[in-house]
Amino acid sequence: MTGAAGDGPVLWALVVRETDDGMVAEIVVEVDEGHYGALATDAWESGFVAAGDAPVTTGSVRVRGDRFVGLLLVGGREGWEPRPVMEAPPAWLSAAAEAGGVLVTVVRPGTWPPGLAGLPPDRRAEAFEDRLEEARATGTALQGIVDLDLQ
Repeated sequence: MTGAAGDGPVLWALVVRETDDGMVAEIVVEVDEGHYGALATDAWESGFVAAGDAPVTTGSVRVRGDRFVGLLLVGGREGWEPRPVMEAPPAWLSAAAEAGGVLVTVVRPGTWPPGLAGLPPDRRAEAFEDRLEEARATGTALQGIVDLDLQ
């Protein structure tokens, strides 16, 4: 199954976070209720977990040039694609290439802060991170490290 904006609301964010181990490239994805079961199943079957450290999984992130074009799960058998493809910021590309992988976080519908686009830029990142931390703390976010497929 391909998840795309035309199939229903799919929200993607390419994030760079600083951790004790260095910079981490992360993709956060939220789909609508109708697609969440399929995405969650794909994530579980790829080796994602809801709590603890994110494990290395059978997933991969496809980047072509400087564009994020898709997330492959279940050993490449299930694809989820942003529509349109997304420009990947240079800092995200650098962090992903340096680590050789990407942290993918799948969140339940309704996790994305309501009205996020209308918030001032300095408050937007804080509101987004607050909701992600809440999802991680309550075990409602699925996370895994996926390979980086650069071409």
